[in-house]
Amino acid sequence: MGLLLPSGCGDSIKVYPVRGKVTFEGKPLVGGGSIALVPIGTQRGKTAGGEIGPDGSFELMTHKPGDGSMTGEFRVVVIQQGDKEPSISQDGEKAKKVISTVAKEDRIPAIYSDHYKTPLTATVEAKSVNELNIDLKRSATGATGEDFGPKRSGGA
Repeated sequence: MGLLLPSGCGDSIKVYPVRGKVTFEGKPLVGGGSIALVPIGTQRGKTAGGEIGPDGSFELMTHKPGDGSMTGEFRVVVIQQGDKEPSISQDGEKAKKVISTVAKEDRIPAIYSDHYKTPLTATVEAKSVNELNIDLKRSATGATGEDFGPKRSGGA
C-alpha cells in the first residue's frame, strides 16, 4: 500500500528527522502500514509520511527517505495494511469482497485513518531528532475536526 503525500510549498521547506514506533495495545502493528503527519489549522506545507515496519518502527520523509517533517502541529494518520484486493478466479469473475489478512482483534479502529477525526496529534520541533512513539487504543474516540485545515465557507 503506497502513501499519498500531497504537495504544498516547494522543496525549500526545512525539515527535521522524525522517527518512532507505532504499537496497538502495546504490540507492534500487525500487517504494518503507513503513517502521515497532516498540518493542523492554517499551517501550510507538505505532508510527511512513512512506512511502518513489522516491528512498528518508522522514519518520516517529506522530500527524500528519512529526511523528516517540517516543524509545527500535526494530526497523525495511521493506515494499517492487511487488506487484499478481491482475487480473480479462473473464469474471470472477481471475488465479492475484500479479504482481510489481519485478524479482527488486531485491526486498529478506522478513526486513526481519517485525517479529520484521528485523535492523534504531534509536534515536530527544530531539533536533531524528533521521537514519536504512538500506542493506538481499541477504544479510540475522534477529534472534532475544528482545528483541521482552513475554514470552509458555504453549505455542503
